Amino acid sequence: MLNKQWHSVSERKAATSVDTETLDSLIASVAIYFDFPIALISIAAQKQWFIAKSGLNVDFAALEGAFCRHVLALRAPLVIEDASLHPDFCDHPLVLAEPCIRFYAGVPLMVDEREVGAICLIDDKPNTLSSKDLRFLESLSYFISHYVHLADKQKCFISESDLSMIIEPADDVGIWGWKISTDRNVFNQRWCDLLGLALNEVENFSNFWKSLVHSDDFTRLNNAIRSHLANDGSALNVDYRMRHGDGRWIWVNTYGRVVAYNIAGRPLRLSCITRDISEKKNAELRERKQVQLLNFMNRAQSVFLHEKNIRHSCELIFDEILSLAESQFGLIGQIMVQGEDSKALFIHALSNISWSEEANELYRAYQRGELFFNDLNNLFGHVVTSGNVLIANRPHYASRGTPSGHPPLLRFLGLPIKIGNETVGMIGLANKAEDYTEEDALFLQPLLDTLGALFYAFEVEKSRYSAEQKLRYLAETDVLTGLPNRRAFIERVSGFYSQKASYFTIAIIDIDYFKLVNDQYGHQAGDEVLKEVAFRLSAFLNSGDLVARMGGEEFGVCLYDTEGASILEVLRESIAAEPIATSEGEVNVTVSIGACQVSSQRSADRWEDDLRYADLALYRAKKEGRNRVRWHMPSMATNFT
Repeated sequence: MLNKQWHSVSERKAATSVDTETLDSLIASVAIYFDFPIALISIAAQKQWFIAKSGLNVDFAALEGAFCRHVLALRAPLVIEDASLHPDFCDHPLVLAEPCIRFYAGVPLMVDEREVGAICLIDDKPNTLSSKDLRFLESLSYFISHYVHLADKQKCFISESDLSMIIEPADDVGIWGWKISTDRNVFNQRWCDLLGLALNEVENFSNFWKSLVHSDDFTRLNNAIRSHLANDGSALNVDYRMRHGDGRWIWVNTYGRVVAYNIAGRPLRLSCITRDISEKKNAELRERKQVQLLNFMNRAQSVFLHEKNIRHSCELIFDEILSLAESQFGLIGQIMVQGEDSKALFIHALSNISWSEEANELYRAYQRGELFFNDLNNLFGHVVTSGNVLIANRPHYASRGTPSGHPPLLRFLGLPIKIGNETVGMIGLANKAEDYTEEDALFLQPLLDTLGALFYAFEVEKSRYSAEQKLRYLAETDVLTGLPNRRAFIERVSGFYSQKASYFTIAIIDIDYFKLVNDQYGHQAGDEVLKEVAFRLSAFLNSGDLVARMGGEEFGVCLYDTEGASILEVLRESIAAEPIATSEGEVNVTVSIGACQVSSQRSADRWEDDLRYADLALYRAKKEGRNRVRWHMPSMATNFT
């Protein structure tokens, strides 16, 4: 049961207008990434609202005594590694009773430069958080803060009222009158000015002004006019785009009514006012795009936290980037070092704009995750090498450096992805219908910051994996011979018990009189003997077999081949047949081998018994004079010895 100051509710009551499903998915991925049972995004009001949560089945709690409140008071991150030992929290009700908080980490959530809540990780046992992880949590808070702010702002937007449009002075609005029966249209000077047209350029038939309407808006506008003329009782009030005289598109609002009817009640004349609302529409569009941008940035982060796959994260958001940037095609690339100093651009996401078989092969290479751009003496390379935004809106310049036959680059926007001052990648966008601007680059900057953080996390993850592999190699490899060591032999031998063949062989090989080699020739020569024996053993075995140094002068072998007896005899003879060259001269070496034939149906838990049987056979080989192969029990295999 939860402490009494935590209130369970049967339905979700949102504290803001954000998409809680998106944030729930993100915070769940954060909990998985940091391996904590509880992760929350809380907003502090009269209560503590959980707008996103993982591992908790309540939607709000009392604000009094909440850990979140301490984060707000500090205005800084708060990390408590063991609350039961902390003098300020050891008597806290949420520590003494459910949910029995032991570890707590919270960072402030800001909106309009004011702390409104916290992002926190909770555990019911003592834990810790590295400084790098805390910085990542703060970065995540930054993007969630902007997401909450823009979502609330978008929900609360109130458009201008119809009345305010009507009472505006007539010289501030365009007047359009339409005599329906004769299809005669009349426009005032202000209407012409809105569209950058001279009065004598305007024709009075409907086909003229309709030709200026954007094709994506024409049907909606036409339906709105038809609906109003059908006397639906409401005013005509519609937003749409029209082409300005200088070629750009502007947003206008047309508001009006039928002002005259014939005796049969059919409309005769429509009178409307038209206003340029481009600034308002563009502001709404920017805010909507910002919310979209933050949404799929959060989604990309969530995917990376869950899958550790930077390529999938980039591919997930790539089409949406093109749509938001109104671009025809593009790419996302990361700088990779090849060789000593050579750099190349590895492509994480790419538009399929194949124009030749050669280009098709390049795209197939991208799909396989093998596409690098090694030639950086072009537009892409300039962004990478300079670390600066590149805007190229002139065809003769934008097309420079593209391969033969490439669809023309009419316009290009190159955006560097950075970690600090270091350029680590780039986004390339091409062929926007209008010129790219500095505003386009500024709008996409949060995305560049996010990708920079993901690239950094990706490199950290690669380094961690590489370090783990190196540590594993060191832990499982004999440094002198390069063979697996005893630990690796024991771990891998269980695989031989599940093979399809009926039998396999376990053998122990010991160098005869090795102590005398060390005493007579020295330890350096002894080491050289060990390495040569290891080499000869490896050379005579199949790739699927296992050979390891068990320690000292002793080696372990597992053979899939059911003719293990003949192979072991060949091994013994190959070592005895030719002296080993050392720094102290040639050394004649022989080996004794003890072997055990094992049924693959036998339980892998019996490996210790089987290894001991091989060891007993080795003891018998030594006792009988060394330089021989002996088997633990009589079988067909022993006929070879």
